[in-house]
Amino acid sequence: MMEKTIKVKETTLEMLKRLKEENNFSSIYDIIMYLIKLYREEKLRKMFGVDKGKITPFTRDDKIEDRDG
Repeated sequence: MMEKTIKVKETTLEMLKRLKEENNFSSIYDIIMYLIKLYREEKLRKMFGVDKGKITPFTRDDKIEDRDG
């Protein structure tokens, strides 16, 4: 893995350090990866949750060969 240095404000670094300590992560890298994972999960939840509560289970009447048309 190739490492890069990124520049963040001191307040951002302090927040990352606090998150690291509060959640027992071993590194700032682990915190950043965790935050990215949370972000991706939320995006997926929004994308695939559009029809949540609107979709009903298939029934015997849903078979395509039984439909008129």
